[in-house]
Amino acid sequence: NPTKNLVWKTPVPFARSSPVVTADRVFLTASEGDKLITLALDRKTGRPLWRRDVVRARHMPVYKANDAASPSPVSDGKNVFVFFGELGLISYGPDGKERWRVPLGPFNSFYGMGGSPVLAGNTLVMVCDQRTDSFIIAIDARNGKELWKQSRPNYESYSTPAIYKPKDGPAQVIVLGSHTVDAYSLDKGERLWWVN
Repeated sequence: NPTKNLVWKTPVPFARSSPVVTADRVFLTASEGDKLITLALDRKTGRPLWRRDVVRARHMPVYKANDAASPSPVSDGKNVFVFFGELGLISYGPDGKERWRVPLGPFNSFYGMGGSPVLAGNTLVMVCDQRTDSFIIAIDARNGKELWKQSRPNYESYSTPAIYKPKDGPAQVIVLGSHTVDAYSLDKGERLWWVN
């Protein structure tokens, strides 16, 4: 409970994203006014290690149950990767220094963006479903270069993809959309199969 067996407690700005825990850190995102925030905390003590604020590139209308920092970060255990619908993808190193940035959007979404990026080896995958021009994109996590991008036939949905490694063949990115469940090859982005 809030007092019994409490290891640590640290105040943080408001967000609806989930924290990501690595061997020695806790990463989370938040927002305050025009600031889109990424935080790194010490896992053992909760002590803030660094905070990075970026100013949103634009203001999207967002449903009241959502916010600008709903997507959760992902980490390779050292670096952290975050997505903000009003800016795009950003990667920070262990010291909080920005490694690269990939602008994405603006997005046409009533509720705002809610899906989170996933990491498979050195490939960072982000699904950007919206009312028009939905797409899935893969980025090289080492340098922020686009590996592939595929348009999607789905209408506004908010899922985070899952990576599946079949017994034979390339790893697949499984995405739940508003009209279909789709599988893309992780290496080339080819749409392998789908179910209505």
